[in-house]
Amino acid sequence: MLIKANKRSSVPDWATRWESRSKLIAAISYTFTAISLTHIVSIFIAYLLALTTLFLMNIPIKLLLQRYLIISPFLLLMTVPLFWSFQHQQSIFALILLLKAFTSMTVLTIILETQTLDQLMSGLLGFHIPPTLITILVLSYRYVFLLLDDVQRMLTAIKSRLFHGGIRFKSLKIYGQLMAALLVKAFERSEHMYEAMTARGFTGSLPITSTAIITKQDGLKTVISILIIAALIIIDKRVNL
Repeated sequence: MLIKANKRSSVPDWATRWESRSKLIAAISYTFTAISLTHIVSIFIAYLLALTTLFLMNIPIKLLLQRYLIISPFLLLMTVPLFWSFQHQQSIFALILLLKAFTSMTVLTIILETQTLDQLMSGLLGFHIPPTLITILVLSYRYVFLLLDDVQRMLTAIKSRLFHGGIRFKSLKIYGQLMAALLVKAFERSEHMYEAMTARGFTGSLPITSTAIITKQDGLKTVISILIIAALIIIDKRVNL
């Protein structure tokens, strides 16, 4: 259930030793600030800053691109019609949506790759979030990758049977059958998973370690993040004048 150590082996100590609660405060504040920005210039700066932080933490760009692929289908559904209109204002709005989504995913990747899942759970518990809700979040994070693996296997299977996709009526029918099969498989897996966890003494929440102490260094890192957030807000207000 923990993030593997080899994923974090190249991440510098100043990132991995940043206490989870203070790191979450900085990340959540930055994400909400990026979402609330209104001008494309300030949003682009926010994205570049998040990307720079990711590079400084030695997180592989390939991993980030894989995370982008997860949200790309939803972004395409929202932005392609806006780009297709060939109107300047709507195209800018679509670009803003993309930048905000990529900024949020970049920050999320930083959070997930600079600490173990146990540390993240401990940080969430430090905010007095109910353990049951934390358990749901952790299990959702764990099994979304299994769901993606199932989707990939299904796509490989239908391609091996010379299925070429498209938006024809026959193709849509096959897509519907695949979605139904995926839903049934996910339901069956959840049943088996619950039975296996119950057999191992699962009582509704995962065991979580106690929260660590926030040091002066942790507070300094969070303060620097808040100052950067304040600078972004100031830039956004000035470019809108």
